Amino acid sequence: MQNPGVPASPAVHLFYHPSQERSEALRQISLGLEEQGVPCRPLPCDEQDDAMALARNAAQHSALRIGIGMTASGDVALTHAQYPAGRALRHLPAASTQSQWRNLGANAGQLVKTLPLTEVE
Repeated sequence: MQNPGVPASPAVHLFYHPSQERSEALRQISLGLEEQGVPCRPLPCDEQDDAMALARNAAQHSALRIGIGMTASGDVALTHAQYPAGRALRHLPAASTQSQWRNLGANAGQLVKTLPLTEVE
């Protein structure tokens, strides 16, 4: 457990519904960030079940200002705290593939490094 007086290290926050804790999507997104060398802080959040709202909340709590939200059904959104509310930089439906989830995580890392976002082919 962290010392409450010491701020957490910068990381992309990933707010997810607790039912997704062991999901492949969560794992792949985290791996995509890891590939970019950017820390990910996954945090369970059951206060809302809207991917964009979760992502926005995550971005506002992240020192890096980048957040990802995942709903109970597996919908995923990526945003930046300065991006217009209600719009995602990337959005994936629950039926996405492992490579799409990993790419979303990599894109979050690319945002941190101010690199262009990439698409999965």
